[in-house]
Formats: sequence, structure tokens, C-alpha cells
Amino acid sequence: MDTVQFVKLESAVKDDGQRIEIDVVAPADAVSAAISEFYALMARVKRIDATDEEDVRRQLVELVGEGVFLDALKDFVLNRLTAAAVRQVDVDTVLAPGVHAEGDPAPGEDYAFTVSLTPRPQVTLTSVEPVHVSPSVVTVEEADIDDQVAYTAQQFAALGPADHDDLRDGDFAVMDIDMLKNGHLDKELSGVRRPVEVRAGLVPDGFIEGVAGMRAGDIRKLSFSVPTVNGADEYKADVRLWEVQQRVVPVIDDAWVADNLPQFGTVQGFRDYIRRDLESQKGLVEQQDFVYQVRRALEQRLQGFIPDEMYQQAKDSLMASTTQKLESQGSSLDEYLEQHDMAKDAFNMNVFLQASEFLRQNLALDALARARGMEATDEEIAQAKAQLPPSLAGLSDEDFAARGLRASLAERVGRDKALAWLLDTAVVEDAAAGAGE
Repeated sequence: MDTVQFVKLESAVKDDGQRIEIDVVAPADAVSAAISEFYALMARVKRIDATDEEDVRRQLVELVGEGVFLDALKDFVLNRLTAAAVRQVDVDTVLAPGVHAEGDPAPGEDYAFTVSLTPRPQVTLTSVEPVHVSPSVVTVEEADIDDQVAYTAQQFAALGPADHDDLRDGDFAVMDIDMLKNGHLDKELSGVRRPVEVRAGLVPDGFIEGVAGMRAGDIRKLSFSVPTVNGADEYKADVRLWEVQQRVVPVIDDAWVADNLPQFGTVQGFRDYIRRDLESQKGLVEQQDFVYQVRRALEQRLQGFIPDEMYQQAKDSLMASTTQKLESQGSSLDEYLEQHDMAKDAFNMNVFLQASEFLRQNLALDALARARGMEATDEEIAQAKAQLPPSLAGLSDEDFAARGLRASLAERVGRDKALAWLLDTAVVEDAAAGAGE
């Protein structure tokens, strides 16, 4: 969008400098231009063949509904006008602008809205000289090897006859199950001689209560309810128990190794292999610790006020990436908390502390880059841009800069250069000698 001649563009410092609030009134011609751009984009994306903008609007409403259409139009126009307004007030911001508008934009009418900006914090370092660190030295203990052997045993665990006859919560069972859910066959819980783990969370509690105490050969009829948002699901089942089983973890001795891991020969051979593998990983762990110690030592030199919004955004970002990672592994946050016996409040606090520490470390690296003149060159920015996803790497240099991407990329390059300098110049002290700087 070309330079906009705003009807009103007034900024004021709020909350002791933590944010800047801008009152904006965009002129009718700029509003109309943004709306036309929205229609042109939607017609192209949705492949709408229309004679005019009103026809595009009508077809969009038919496709997505009036509410979704208006929300999309409002977001698009506000994004375009906000970007133009922020460029003119020339505020160095670190977070996406917060925007509030009461009504919807309309062609040929001025449009008023408010923009809230978080300015870049003015932070400094008490020193820009090399840091002193005492990185940890990783040693491989017999207990570490014991843990790996125990983990292997768990991986090779198999089902076998239980050491008791009656079926209990937590047992495995071989069953014939004919299950009806609300009068219809429940294929997920039905089957002939099917293995079932009788454990809360895997099968309904009513099923566990109904089969508890059964012995091989027993037949029972069950009925139970499972509460739902709209009431309850009613279950009825005929169950026959064939065998009570339990998970048997093998004892890893020489005979077991010979049968299952013959390449190691004996238990000692297997343990020697584990030790070599752990030793090979030691260097990576020590390097990761070294990088952390260097970043932390620099962070301790940081001075200045950091807005609360930056801490909250850092926490939200880390939480989102953590949740996404768990979902990609087929898990969920609730399952993770249960596995690690952690309360959600404690987890949230841990995420906040980690995110806050990482934020402060990055701000310290930015300050070091500025103080030592570690600016990104055009060539370095071009190389970093080429490594971005095609949708961003393919943008023209002008469009890339207009979206604020060049500035953020330059900041990242400068941060990387600052960290590389710190790692090269860090003074390594003996950990046994005491604290670092």
C-alpha cells in the first residue's frame, strides 16, 4: 500500500513506557483501496469469476457465511492500514501490534481504530568483554549403564501367564467380548480372543469393575454407563475370559544376551557397548552445556526494563511449540503431565521460567551485537533469506523489507554473530575452582 495521508495519527506513551498507543483515522480512499485489494485477492484464491466487487462479496458470503466474511475483511483491512500507520510513527517494536476497532470498514468511509505497540526495551550490558564460564564435565557412571540395561529389559518385556488367577486392574487378559453401545455393536471393544489391557483410561471404568475377579473360563454379562456432555452412553456386554496375563520383564543375564543380543556375547559385552555409546554422546552434551553457560553468563550482565508483554509472548510461543511437538509424537500435554507426575500449574511455571531466561539471553546477545558493531551485511541477509521457506524466500527485497522481515532477519544474523564471538573468546575456568565471573 502506498503512503497513506491519515486523517488522524496520534501516539501517546502508556504504562510507564511499556507500550505506545496510536489513535488512527484512515481516510476513505485508503479504506476503499484496501477493501478492493481484499476482493481481488479472494477472487484469485477462491477462483471466483465475478463481474464486480459486489459480485465477489455475494459469492464469498455464499461460500463462508456473512460472519466469517466480515471478520476476514476486517482483519485484512486492519493489517494493511496498521502496517502503514506503524511505518509512519517510526517506532521500533518487538511484538505484533495489538489492534482494536469498533466497527467494520466500509468503502468510501473513514475508518477509526487504535493500535498498541510494545517498543523495543532499552537494555545494556555491564560489560562487553569475553565471559568466564565453568562448564560441566560429563562422566559415565555405572548407574547410567544400569539404567540403559533396565530400559532394554523393558523394551523386551512380553506378556505371559499371570502369577495370580483372578483378573485385576492393570492386568492383561485374553477375552471374547460382545459389546453393545447404546444398542449398537461397539467394534472398538468387541472381538474374539482379543488381548485387553484392563487399565483405567484404556477401557471404561464400568468395564473394569464388571470383569474384576473373573477367572479363566468365567462368563459374565455386564452393563454400565459412561457419562457424556449430553448425558450418558449405555453399554451392555457378554464377556468370556480365556487367560489372565501380566507383563513379564526379562532378567538380562548371559543366557538372555546370547539368545536375544548375540552380537555382544555376554552381559559384560553389552555393558561395554553401552559405555562406549554413552561416551560418544558425552562431547555433544558438554558442548550444549558450554553454549548454555556462555549465554547465561552474558545474561547476568543485562540491565534495563523488559515489558511484561514480551515475557508473556515468549511463554506463549514456547508453550505452543511444546504442544505441537507432543502432538507430532502422537501424545498430548495431559499425557505428558501424567507420565512425569507433574501438576499443570508447575509445568506452566517451568515453561514461563525457561521462556523468560531464553528471552533475556537473546536480548543480551542483541545488546552485545550492537555494542560491538556486529551488523548483518547485505550478503549475510541474502544468504539467510535463501534458507527460509519458499513462500518467504521468493518475496522481492522490497516486499520482504516492507513486512518487517528484513529487520528481524538482520537481528537474528547479528545475534548469531554475537554468540559465535562469545564461544570463541570465552575464558574457561576449572569447575572445581568455584563459580565463574
